[in-house]
Amino acid sequence: MSNKKKEPNYLFPEAFDMLQAMAVLAQSSYFFGGSPRNTEPESPYENLGNGCWLRPIELKDETGNDIPNERNYSHLYLDGQKISDNVFRKGGMGGEFKDGYCGLIHYTKDEKSTSGFSFGTHVIINAMGHICLEGTGISSYPAHRGGNIGCLDDTYYNLVTSKPIMPKSSTEINGKDYIITEHCYDWYGKKTGTQMPLGVYKINKHTCEVEKIDEIRK
Repeated sequence: MSNKKKEPNYLFPEAFDMLQAMAVLAQSSYFFGGSPRNTEPESPYENLGNGCWLRPIELKDETGNDIPNERNYSHLYLDGQKISDNVFRKGGMGGEFKDGYCGLIHYTKDEKSTSGFSFGTHVIINAMGHICLEGTGISSYPAHRGGNIGCLDDTYYNLVTSKPIMPKSSTEINGKDYIITEHCYDWYGKKTGTQMPLGVYKINKHTCEVEKIDEIRK
């Protein structure tokens, strides 16, 4: 009796060789970080989510010639339609929509600047491109705390109305639906223009309603 292992009898050896080569190619592409299925070209636009995109604007010099838009100064588009003449770009904190808001950098025209634009200020916008909260300088960063709540310069803000809610303390519990915070000092309320009784407060992140829930422990 022969112990020789019997070779498989492939009816189509050329097809089998081709399938083997394709498998090796796919494994090699995956190993080096690629994907054989990902053949779509990368979009030149910045996807912010919520159907919003930033599309770079065309820049021209005094004679009308195109100049490079190296910093990606852009306009905001929603579902393919331009919805704002404001000039934005991504950078720093934010850059994607969450709960209907997005953090971007906002620029205004400045003919004295070599770029044609002023130093940017950090802003929070809504899905219609409206600026809801804007920093007071290049190093002033408004932050989205979830829902309709933002904070800037030690103050909580209602992003729907852009009005201050109450002083922001360093002691904060940021939950799914509520922010729990404390208001400890009268001078702090005077400084922020949001004077109110001292105590522990609960802020509804959706309605922005404030409720005092406890006294400050002495």
